[in-house]
Amino acid sequence: MTAYLISFFIFDLSNNEQLNYIIFSPLALVSSWIFFYFFLQLKGTKSLKYYLLAWMLIAFAIIYTNGIFDLDIRLQNFFHSSKLPKEYRQYVDINKPKNRFGKHEIILFKASDRPIDQFLTKNNELIIHSLTTATHSNTPSPIIHTFYKLDKNGNQIDQYSYRQNKDDETEILFEGYLINVTKHYFRNWPLDGDTTKKTIELYNANLSWSEDQQRQALNDIENKAVYLLSEKIYGFDHHDSKSYSKKTYLMNGKWHTLCENISDDNEFAPQTESKGRTMNDLFGHWEKNEWLTNTAPANVQSLYYQKIKRIRNRHDTKSGKYAPGDVWQGCLFSQLIIENDTLKFKDSLYLDEQWHWSQIEINNRNIGGLTFEDTEQFHTYGYYSNPALTYQLFTNQRNRLYLIKRL
Repeated sequence: MTAYLISFFIFDLSNNEQLNYIIFSPLALVSSWIFFYFFLQLKGTKSLKYYLLAWMLIAFAIIYTNGIFDLDIRLQNFFHSSKLPKEYRQYVDINKPKNRFGKHEIILFKASDRPIDQFLTKNNELIIHSLTTATHSNTPSPIIHTFYKLDKNGNQIDQYSYRQNKDDETEILFEGYLINVTKHYFRNWPLDGDTTKKTIELYNANLSWSEDQQRQALNDIENKAVYLLSEKIYGFDHHDSKSYSKKTYLMNGKWHTLCENISDDNEFAPQTESKGRTMNDLFGHWEKNEWLTNTAPANVQSLYYQKIKRIRNRHDTKSGKYAPGDVWQGCLFSQLIIENDTLKFKDSLYLDEQWHWSQIEINNRNIGGLTFEDTEQFHTYGYYSNPALTYQLFTNQRNRLYLIKRL
């Protein structure tokens, strides 16, 4: 029992909940008394060594099944072979800036810490929107918004950027316009390259309209507006309203904003929905507060997952995110087929065989949940093509955008 107590000072148990639970449970106390009782009974007999061996096996089984000292992980890695089959040794890393395959080339156009938006205008020009945090600034966490414009051949023809220090400085990319809902202005830059601010006419700014006035205006917007961006405003911006919404809409070639009173103190018409694309992503969409890829591309096939090392409770030092549980560290080997050319590539991903949120199938079987180093979930690869464009888009993560061009 003395040695049992001394062990508390020898081993660091602060990060091992299972071991703490076992040692401090009543079962440990009862088991120790049973052990010493029979130990004294068998002391000096030939059966003592078998008795001790049995208890060692019991202790080993408890330690292994509860993952104490990561013994189960260590043993799995000791007996696991991570040798890569020779047919996959020539696969290239998809995260490289550029890879050539046949008559095509895949180029990493933009990598960001945040998701990248893509919007195709009616002129078949691609607008790419990325966000970065400004460095060496005295203001708290300013954000730099950068917009790139590509022609139908994938060549950059224009660029526009602005600095956001406050929430009310956000310019929303909506149906080819950059709209500031709070300050009531818009820009035509995505459509014609003009960065000039243009004023949006504001109606019912003081929320003084009657219920009939407001309902009639909303009906006109529903029937006549080409686009409608509905934003709910929370807070106490007006003394007579707890919350309201702003209906920013395009009607008769002009942009307007109607403040809709939806205060709990008044029985006004319910809030109308947006008319137009509020999500700028050519690869996926939001569904039930979760981002999902549109479809698993038929020309991208995953063939093999290499299990390199079993690890427990990942912690990403860069993002600060923590992911508990046992996963495999390894690489996913896939192929991207464009015309008669095939890109054979690999991607570093963690595999959780218990969960199956990813859409990756190998031999018609879902292999499990895949995540990146920063613990972001991976569903499937994204691919986009359009007959009006001479290039294609590819992504393995929402913050990485690739261009595929013919040489």
